Amino acid sequence: MRSARLAFVVALLATIIVLPGTALAACRQDPVAGPALPKTAPRDPMLDRLGLERVWEISKGSGVTVAVIDSGVDGRHPKLSGAMLPGLELSPVQDPRGFTSTPGGGAEDCENHGTAVAALIAGSDADDDRVIGVAPAAKIVPIRFTVPFQQATDSMIAEAIRLGAERAQVLNLSFALPVDKPVIKDAVAAAIARGAVVVAAAGNEQQDQPGVTWYPAAYDGVLAVAAVDERGQPLKESNQGQWIDVAAPGKELTTASAGGRGYVAVSGTSFATALVSGVVALVRSKYPGMSVADMVTRITSTATPVAGQRTDRIGAGVIDPFAALTAALPGGMPSVAAGSVEIVPLPPENTGPGGVLLTALSWAGAITVAAVVAALGGIAVRRGLRRGWRPGPIEQQDDAAPPPRAADVELT
Repeated sequence: MRSARLAFVVALLATIIVLPGTALAACRQDPVAGPALPKTAPRDPMLDRLGLERVWEISKGSGVTVAVIDSGVDGRHPKLSGAMLPGLELSPVQDPRGFTSTPGGGAEDCENHGTAVAALIAGSDADDDRVIGVAPAAKIVPIRFTVPFQQATDSMIAEAIRLGAERAQVLNLSFALPVDKPVIKDAVAAAIARGAVVVAAAGNEQQDQPGVTWYPAAYDGVLAVAAVDERGQPLKESNQGQWIDVAAPGKELTTASAGGRGYVAVSGTSFATALVSGVVALVRSKYPGMSVADMVTRITSTATPVAGQRTDRIGAGVIDPFAALTAALPGGMPSVAAGSVEIVPLPPENTGPGGVLLTALSWAGAITVAAVVAALGGIAVRRGLRRGWRPGPIEQQDDAAPPPRAADVELT
């Protein structure tokens, strides 16, 4: 036996080379499936970091569909086979429009990116209950670009967003562009007007291109997501700016691999975005009549801030699923979906530590503070941040190969 963390050794994935303008409806070579989890590996620490066991008593995302606009989703994986709905593919063609869309596709993933994103959103407890998505009862509509994202035209991206809004209540955009594209901006605005919550990655170029604004994350009404590490600190590569809304864990997350089976460890804002999309699905399921603006406000206003303040690195703070589902915000409580668990209001400020004090205490690091916070509603994210969000070591069998680490394709 030898010890290993659930976050695994780095292994480069096979690169698919596609000539400009060449449609790739099917992968030239099937992606290599990831290895199985070591038999001695514990449950994914993310379940505890985000307090998901408690959250699932309130909502699992049922009745909500998330459109994953990405490299496709491998629907053969047991984690995703029950969540998949018919998707579509967009391919470049030589005609005035420049592309074509094919209904019924999307269930392939040549780049091993969209599958990882989808499983973080809605992976079920099938195959292995140690790794589960944030909203395991939600459905996934894959909208796949059949060429690498760099070769997708602005009109293709805009069409994917439009088609996603027709099919889903939540759009996951795990890609970023350094230029404001009017046709994409219009598509995002139309999707929001239609009632879709748009969640977009901040991008991973901070060290190479600091100070650049990235889209579609920076568009009005979009939830722009940065990434933090296991200690709750911003990833160095995660882009920053006043346009960042919230942050989520984005380092060495364990998720499903393309290739029909197995697992992979992934890092970057693409995958932090998936976690936020999962939380949005939980909230949308709980409050189906809530407006897009109110839903975005609920996610941001219940996030855990760093040192009690907003920053350009993580926006309002790190997502807190339990608080997003239960907090009593100004304007009264939203209507509750039939059959859902009743909301537990937060204690009045004059009956215990105030909001500012709770935030300060949550960063103090004392064990006694954990007990106080747990007694007052026990927001698991704050406990995770305070203890550094470090997963415990696991025993790995010598003959069990660790899942590979996927480079964050980021599709930019």
